[in-house]
Amino acid sequence: MNTNPSLIMVDMGGVLALHTDTSLERALLLEFGIDSVASFSQLEPSLVDLLQLHSKAVIDEDALWARFSDLTGVPVPPHDGSLWAKYFNPLMDPEMEKLLGDLKAKQYRIVCATNTEPAHYAYHQRMNHYGIFDAVYASCVIGKAKPELDFFTHILAAENVEPRQVLFIDDSKENCDAASSVGINAIPYANCANLRQRLEYIGIL
Repeated sequence: MNTNPSLIMVDMGGVLALHTDTSLERALLLEFGIDSVASFSQLEPSLVDLLQLHSKAVIDEDALWARFSDLTGVPVPPHDGSLWAKYFNPLMDPEMEKLLGDLKAKQYRIVCATNTEPAHYAYHQRMNHYGIFDAVYASCVIGKAKPELDFFTHILAAENVEPRQVLFIDDSKENCDAASSVGINAIPYANCANLRQRLEYIGIL
């Protein structure tokens, strides 16, 4: 691995932000009167593709819920504003914030590489959760989403870097495998202590 990367790409949810899509989906399913499954994919596998379209802003939230009901037969209850935003108030991991701060102190360029819906993106912006990053590449803004290879090549082109110059940190093995397939050095994220130890071992921290 290149021990002096020009760019470090970091995922948001499950890495810096302490939340998971499954916990949010579980809360929504309970509101819809469904307690037999814990995630949208368990309810209807094709919802994974539908959510991907929404995360790329190909369809808006109204269209998402209309198609959700068509696919599942589950009526979405009346609501004001965004249902995706209703239960979304993640905390930032202070240990990960410290680690990113330590990396910035060493003059590394750090960008956020995140799949996120418009409502969640807006929330993070309001709370200045992206403030630690030098740039943010959000799926709902760039119209591409992990694990699509276009997501990674878009960032490489925008940052004018070669894959071998990049370190990517994500809690999804699928996303790490996709990044690796285009030549990016990927580190699967388990927890902050483990990541810090790994970065110290390879000489980045």
